[in-house]
Amino acid sequence: MKTWGVIRQLILGRRVVVIDKKYQTDVGGGEYTPLATKLDVTPVRFMIGGGGSRINILDPRIAARLNEEPGDGDSTPAGQSMLVRAVMEEALRRPMTPKEGKAVRVAHRQALAAAKTAGEVADIRHVLAALYAPDPDTAAAAGLTPAELREWGQDPAFELERMIEDDLAGLIDGPTSDHIELNAGLTVFDVSLLPEDGPALPIVMTIINTWLANTLYRQASPVPTTLLIEEAWHTVQGSVATVTRRNTKLSRALSLSCQFAFHHVSDIPEDSPAIAMLKECGTVLLYKQQKTADALACEHMFNLPPGSADVISRLVKGTCLFKIGSHDPFEAIHVRSPLEIELTDTDNAMKSNSTITFAHNAAPMEVPA
Repeated sequence: MKTWGVIRQLILGRRVVVIDKKYQTDVGGGEYTPLATKLDVTPVRFMIGGGGSRINILDPRIAARLNEEPGDGDSTPAGQSMLVRAVMEEALRRPMTPKEGKAVRVAHRQALAAAKTAGEVADIRHVLAALYAPDPDTAAAAGLTPAELREWGQDPAFELERMIEDDLAGLIDGPTSDHIELNAGLTVFDVSLLPEDGPALPIVMTIINTWLANTLYRQASPVPTTLLIEEAWHTVQGSVATVTRRNTKLSRALSLSCQFAFHHVSDIPEDSPAIAMLKECGTVLLYKQQKTADALACEHMFNLPPGSADVISRLVKGTCLFKIGSHDPFEAIHVRSPLEIELTDTDNAMKSNSTITFAHNAAPMEVPA
């Protein structure tokens, strides 16, 4: 990922965006930190509770199509309404009911209008306020009463309030940080400090994906861009998977190449949108799979010749089974330059020469006979 997906893409003059998941103790951040530092790039770091970066899901740079519903059209990236719905369903830990969905859509519309009147940029707290206090005019325009909207939106409001004060505190509850912008070279989003469990990680990864897709959609001149998502299994379940797949389906139109790193294909639920997303990949690099179930899952998912699972399970370090389009796979050797070897070394913590010194200057203790 660091060589083929980052360094060599930059040499070709392409733009690269990385979502960096794996924390490295020796660098105090994600594993792409040394590479970014070498290229004089400061990673955009996210952390719960403040002190990190923030992305507003109602940012004008994310298209606002208020009538959009999951599954509507394939001509444009996912917009604000899909993101708001994804966040709400993560908060509720279940799909929204039709009435809840209606209340949230009206609250979204009210939030944008209220912020515009106040000369502000709307964010998720404006949506929360609208759920608690529906505007009579906005409700009437939707053919409902404020009481109906308040009742229908009560559970989403309670769970959303809990999540932005706890699970997502400091991540989506305000304006997008000024330093977050799509530059001409490398952008690294460091999400390594976000907890493995809970909604923060998949939601932030999906927001970044959508922000990028809409930014590319609006650019005047297409710039070939590569998006790398490490630990991509965080995007394979729930509404976030639906949003991610919708964005990736438009990659060709956006001049975007999406690269996902999965470790255990057999762990992906059969009904997950990620399955369809993986099957649509034009290029697949399969490294050694120690578990038979994973090797067999790869053979089945990518329609490989019979016996490929055995080949995958016996691959040696530095080699992979390489499949391009509908062509037969072939074994490839991943050769790295000295610089690439340096920048892809993530074993420093295991090679540390630091030792622990134990003090033995405590006063002797008398032990009764």
